[in-house]
Amino acid sequence: MKPTTLTVDLATQSCSLETQGARTRFAANVSSNVGYISAQIAVTVWLTPYLIGYLGLAGFGMIPLVNALVSYMAVLTTALNSAVSRFLAIDLGKGDISAANKTFNTALLGLVGIILVLSPAIFIGSWAFPSLFQVPSGWEKDASWLFLIVALAFLVTVIGNNFAISPFVHSRFLLGNVVNLAGLLARVGFIVTLFSVFSARIWYAGGGILVGALVSLLGYVVLWRKLTPELHVKVSAFDRSRLKSLMGMGGWVVVNMAGAMLLARVDLIVVNAYFGATMTGGYGSVAQFSLLLEYLVSAVATTIRPVVLAKYAQQDFPGLQRLASQAVKLLGLALALPVGLLCGFSHPLLVVWLGPSYDYLSTLLVVIVCHQSLNLSVRPLLDVQNAYNKVRWPGIVTLLSGGLTLVLAVLFAAWGKWGAVGVAVAGGIAWTAKNGVYIPIYTARIMKLPWWTFLPALSASIIGTLFVGVVSYSATLIKMPGNWLSLAESGTAISLLYAAIVWTMGLRREERQLLKDLLPVAITGTRETRSLK
Repeated sequence: MKPTTLTVDLATQSCSLETQGARTRFAANVSSNVGYISAQIAVTVWLTPYLIGYLGLAGFGMIPLVNALVSYMAVLTTALNSAVSRFLAIDLGKGDISAANKTFNTALLGLVGIILVLSPAIFIGSWAFPSLFQVPSGWEKDASWLFLIVALAFLVTVIGNNFAISPFVHSRFLLGNVVNLAGLLARVGFIVTLFSVFSARIWYAGGGILVGALVSLLGYVVLWRKLTPELHVKVSAFDRSRLKSLMGMGGWVVVNMAGAMLLARVDLIVVNAYFGATMTGGYGSVAQFSLLLEYLVSAVATTIRPVVLAKYAQQDFPGLQRLASQAVKLLGLALALPVGLLCGFSHPLLVVWLGPSYDYLSTLLVVIVCHQSLNLSVRPLLDVQNAYNKVRWPGIVTLLSGGLTLVLAVLFAAWGKWGAVGVAVAGGIAWTAKNGVYIPIYTARIMKLPWWTFLPALSASIIGTLFVGVVSYSATLIKMPGNWLSLAESGTAISLLYAAIVWTMGLRREERQLLKDLLPVAITGTRETRSLK
């Protein structure tokens, strides 16, 4: 063999090995995302009835209410957290250690400054909480402590997120998810220990959240030291001009975040104000399924976002259009399965999960989740907007949609005929107006395509949800599941039927291929390994 040929072969093999390593890490990252989300689902399903058993429905309702209120503080930290990863990745990619340290320390000290600004409001909010919201009699002091502890946990998480940038910029999501899982287990362990040893108190749940946040912070600091030893905490590295750049990039993200918080969190506040603590607990318990669906979509989005950015960088706009349409359709079809199952099995699920006395929440559960397959399936279009750097108007519309949610929720609650279901209807209307109508039309516009381009792809989520929901509900009419095993058996049978129909009739050949490319299954690595031998 000639030397030049040998050189080319070695270079090709080296490139193939690097590709294999990238795919292996990609598979590990996505698998760890799915694993952590699965752990969150398991903890939510188990912990909710556990806490209700100790605290009662009204006492439990204070936990999701406080979490919703505290989450609004994230609006003030979003600008830094959304921008620092980009700047830090660029600095480290260039090998500019001085600039990287300026970025890291500017963000860290900026977050500390925000914490100092928020601290008085936190203490005032904790003191005034029982006066501002409907709290179960006898739990007033506990509710104040819960607000204070959860707020402190949030501040710890904010600092931890700055150190979590290291595994992010190095694409080591597996390590980050190990840290998250350790924090989740510490949270549950602390809560169970306190409830097992002492008499029930609401603030124990907040204590678990704080302990979990501290464990995660410690883990992220360890990863930060291991993955980015060139970074150091230095007050002298703070750079005001860098802070201005970080905050400037995140400006419209803050607007979007404020609207998103109104869309997703204002419902519990309205329910508490109009329908009391007990209904707050009922609403908060079933609303957790909506949050879990969002977590699932976030995990899946990690497989789509890099491909969208690559298509845009290559100026492959026809390919980007096909990818976006196919991703929306696939995501909608995938979401239709859990959403349809939750709707169709809402009554037996609540009976098995929380007990027969909670079956009155079944209609509320259906209204909260029924639109999620449509509204969450547009996530790939948001990545397209980010690639085009067209985020101003989506941010404004998100904020307006959040305001619409608040107005409609108050109007329906004051009307009173639909009860808490009316509040859920208000959220569904605002979500659908933004995600089901505006987002696909606006995305088509910035891509200079016909306004209706992405609407057919969205219809798949509606058809799929209706099919799974109707079949699931019909199954309960034939035989009502009475335990977890029978629910699992019915759900598995419907899932297999739905998957077979979608694969054979609902997908085109190129959509099946895209699905195979996006799924990091083990066989991919096996085939590549064999091809190298």
